[in-house]
Amino acid sequence: MKFENTVGQIDKSRFEWKQIKTVHKQTKPYIPISSSYKLELKDGTTLTGILLEETDSEIKIQLEGLGILTIDRSKIQKLIPLEASNKVNKSYWFKNPHATRLLFAPTAIPLNKGEGYYQNIYIVANMFNYGLANNFSIGGGFDFITMFATMGDGWSPILNFNVKSGFQISENFHAGVGGIFITMPGEFSAGIAYGLGTIGSYNSNLTLGLGWGFVDGTFEAKPFIMIGGMIRMSEKLWFVSGNWIAPVDGHNYYTVVSYGIRFAAKRIAVDLAFINSKDIIENIFIGIPFVDFVIKLGK
Repeated sequence: MKFENTVGQIDKSRFEWKQIKTVHKQTKPYIPISSSYKLELKDGTTLTGILLEETDSEIKIQLEGLGILTIDRSKIQKLIPLEASNKVNKSYWFKNPHATRLLFAPTAIPLNKGEGYYQNIYIVANMFNYGLANNFSIGGGFDFITMFATMGDGWSPILNFNVKSGFQISENFHAGVGGIFITMPGEFSAGIAYGLGTIGSYNSNLTLGLGWGFVDGTFEAKPFIMIGGMIRMSEKLWFVSGNWIAPVDGHNYYTVVSYGIRFAAKRIAVDLAFINSKDIIENIFIGIPFVDFVIKLGK
């Protein structure tokens, strides 16, 4: 059985059966026999019932309407008390599958080697990211409109590429650097080189970033500023926000904010959010809707 700590790392030793039978034997406030549990089996099956009896090799649980079931411990992935304190139950939440990104901007938390995701925005834009190493990832994307509508002699798709390197400095702090490059071959190129710091856990955190943008090889004199974060409100629900303060004309700054809700399972997430600024709010008070879905790839 597995336990995920505050930074999403797996600590296997806490739930070895030879050390502890079930969480109610060792955890305070404890959950006694005859209380309700959720069982997640290794084959993906989820069961809920009342724990009646346990031994070192098996447990007996009463399922509503189905009677008593005896289950071998070796088949159990997680045994989760449903009547524990909120703090105890949070220990059993699945790891945040999208701690590495906000809505548009990245966090300093890196993808692990072999992890990746596909992101689709407005059904039109497509992004892929993949961890080549535990601290280094690459990505790229395209949009359906310029990729297919311009096919022919004047084919000019808009393509984007990105790299990111992130490191855990302490239990609740990550630092990272990266870059984003956007191009329409033969027409223009632009991008941003950035540095990030993320404070907090995998579940809830705040990210601060500075980036220098460039267009056709010429860098802006002043940096972009990014402030964003996420708050895990329940096992499958987050509040997410990403906000940019961008230089305009080399002198003034313009602020764009985004905010919304993320619904996530272990391998898929949907963001329902809004983008706003001082000009947008004059016509659409709540902002322009933003919708995407993300599928986690790899391990």
